[in-house]
Amino acid sequence: MPRKLTKSIAVVVQIVLAITLAAILSLLVGLIRGDPAFLKWIYAQPWYSLWNLAWATIAIIVLMIAVAFWQRFSSNGRKDQPATREDLEAATRRMLEGFQESARQQGLIPAQTDQARDAEITRLTGELRKLQEQVAARSSELPEAQLSKLLEARDLDGALRLKSQQVQDRRGEVAKLPRDLFELGVIHELRFEWSQALAAYREAWELGKDPDHGFQYAVFAQKLNHFKEAIAAYEPLLLIYVDPPDRADTLNNLGLLYYDTQRLQEAEEAYGEALSTYRKLAEANPDAWLSYVATTLNNIADLYSGTQRMKEAEEAYAEALAINRKLAEANPDVYLSGIAMTLNNLAILYRATQRLQEAEEAYGEALSTYRKLAEANPDAWLSYVATTLNNIADLYSGTQRMKEAEEAYAEALAIRRNLAEANPDAYLPGVATTLKNIADLYSDTQRIQQAEQAYTEALAIRRNLAEANPDAYLPYVAMTLNNLADLYCLTGRTQEAETHAAEAEGILDPLWQANPELHGNLMARILGTRAEVCEASKKPAAEACTLARRALAAAYDPALKQAIQQHIDRHCPESQG
Repeated sequence: MPRKLTKSIAVVVQIVLAITLAAILSLLVGLIRGDPAFLKWIYAQPWYSLWNLAWATIAIIVLMIAVAFWQRFSSNGRKDQPATREDLEAATRRMLEGFQESARQQGLIPAQTDQARDAEITRLTGELRKLQEQVAARSSELPEAQLSKLLEARDLDGALRLKSQQVQDRRGEVAKLPRDLFELGVIHELRFEWSQALAAYREAWELGKDPDHGFQYAVFAQKLNHFKEAIAAYEPLLLIYVDPPDRADTLNNLGLLYYDTQRLQEAEEAYGEALSTYRKLAEANPDAWLSYVATTLNNIADLYSGTQRMKEAEEAYAEALAINRKLAEANPDVYLSGIAMTLNNLAILYRATQRLQEAEEAYGEALSTYRKLAEANPDAWLSYVATTLNNIADLYSGTQRMKEAEEAYAEALAIRRNLAEANPDAYLPGVATTLKNIADLYSDTQRIQQAEQAYTEALAIRRNLAEANPDAYLPYVAMTLNNLADLYCLTGRTQEAETHAAEAEGILDPLWQANPELHGNLMARILGTRAEVCEASKKPAAEACTLARRALAAAYDPALKQAIQQHIDRHCPESQG
């Protein structure tokens, strides 16, 4: 009998027995009190005798004990393990959530929104199940049987110790070592030990060149923003893969990485081949592959938009939107979010091309869609409502509708503050972002004191987050210091501006040196601010020009590079040519 049914029956029986026992005890209390009317009534009952009441009391107590034992021990004949797959997965999720929370508290992983955190746990639950199946298939070998039992019991501490020992013991066995290293990486990932997982995946791929190991390694490196390492793993896979879905997935991921590292021609080629492959797959099986077509169209549209090919971007976004609308007719719970995301992208494009009415309409529909999703699942979608409110507020601000912009920012801030009460590490970054946006509005409307207060609160939040997770949040600390430096520079407080901009550079510099692709644009902006502060404080032009040239060398974004170059051409004429 399923455990849930067993438990339900046992609870009902225990309630009935408890009510019966209470009734008997009330009769005994009445006898002890000696109320004449009660005694007259009970003596008239044919079943009444003290012996009957005593035996009934004993029998009910014995039955209650028996039911409790039955509930405890009768679940498919297994006393120590949950009986159903649902119970097993629930226990697995609780275990993984414990590792996740511990890693987050130690600053080993960044905080996540509720939706992202749940998706990660769901994925890892599947990874653990797959690992259990693989090890169980080898359980005829004694060490594998021991590992199988540890994984079945969800003892990841014991599994890690045993698998680490296996790796050491097999250092001389070239055939089995890559497999053991890969499984060690999976166990580290299940424990949210990301750096150790990456190292194990890397060595497994380098030793064995197994495509499955290589893809997992590349995806994980990409997740950790190790762009060059991920590219170096994906590219050889294209020489190995012949299966169209494998090639398309690899090409799509490579497209994202090429785009992030400004290899734009290669990104376009990768996206193009991936899109062509997904289209062919979708012709044969649209239910399985149309969503991949839409995702890749969104990706290539982002590239077109980023390289100012607005007509091509709009066409790709429009096709992605049409696909998602079609998919949502049959399955709105899954695909409505895709509609909202593409509408957001289209709105950004419309705004960039000064089609402000169309931008507002697209943002409005996206916001309405996210509000609808949030009604059914606020934990998953309220943060998207706040993000879209931020976007539409940016539009209002850009069109001088400051009152509407402030109202949208205020609603977004209220939502994010509310979410942050329950999950501060995941949602406080959003609070800081909205504070930064509303501070920009205050600055634009000459409400300097309110702007400074909002920037300062955002900075305090980000400093706090960076104490626990410096790699994730120190760039945001540097960004907010730079915002304050800009504000101080505009209001003639050049000494404070220089102090904040210099601190921002000092914080970001080691991160930029380690990963210039990721942090180059922010470093360029900070150096640009320092150059402007030099000019505002009447320092020698050579000092400002040196900072501007450093900014140009750091920047990756083409528009940013162009703006810096124009600044250099105006203020540092000797640099031309």
